[in-house]
Amino acid sequence: MRGSEEKPMVVDRRWDGIFCSGRTTSYPKGQRVFLKGEPGGSVLRVVKGWVLVTEPNLDGIDTFLEIRGRGQLIGETSAFSGGVRNANVEATCKTIVQVVESGRFLADVERRDLMKDLLVHAQELHRQANVRVGARGLGVRSSLSWLLLDLARTAGEPLISGIPQKTLAFALGVTPRTLSSAVSELERNDVISVRWPALRIRDERALRRLARRGEE
Repeated sequence: MRGSEEKPMVVDRRWDGIFCSGRTTSYPKGQRVFLKGEPGGSVLRVVKGWVLVTEPNLDGIDTFLEIRGRGQLIGETSAFSGGVRNANVEATCKTIVQVVESGRFLADVERRDLMKDLLVHAQELHRQANVRVGARGLGVRSSLSWLLLDLARTAGEPLISGIPQKTLAFALGVTPRTLSSAVSELERNDVISVRWPALRIRDERALRRLARRGEE
């Protein structure tokens, strides 16, 4: 990848010790991992793949919240609150997760002195969500650039594989046709290469310039 800058693409390994002995579960593309309002009881960590997190509405149209991927946690909020799941979560592709029971997760977090790390993890997810929402007002190219950079950091590599075009469009609040036009322009400029559902960042520096341009 050309133009790689100072922020490394590194998979989050802070939770390896907690989840290494957890059970492993696989979800096929499109399967619900859980629904808002369901009982909690477990925390999941994405090993491979991506999940779409949404807020259900009375009109039947979900609101995009975030996309979580490799190394990130799912269900940690309900583990701490002791309440029900607070969002819908669906696999965007074949997704493999590690699962531990909530009580064991909390005990291990305390025993391993990872509470600060968990708060940092939550803050980072919140920051990413805010960036993605805020980027929607920067124009399609800039918001797409922000999103791809964030997803690549989560993946730990410039290859983002397993997120359908319609899911990226949903995340950006645009139509698939509008997204396709922006993607094609980035391809023509050799910033990315695409073979859905895989997308590779070829020039990170150029992508960062496009992301910042929307702020000017």
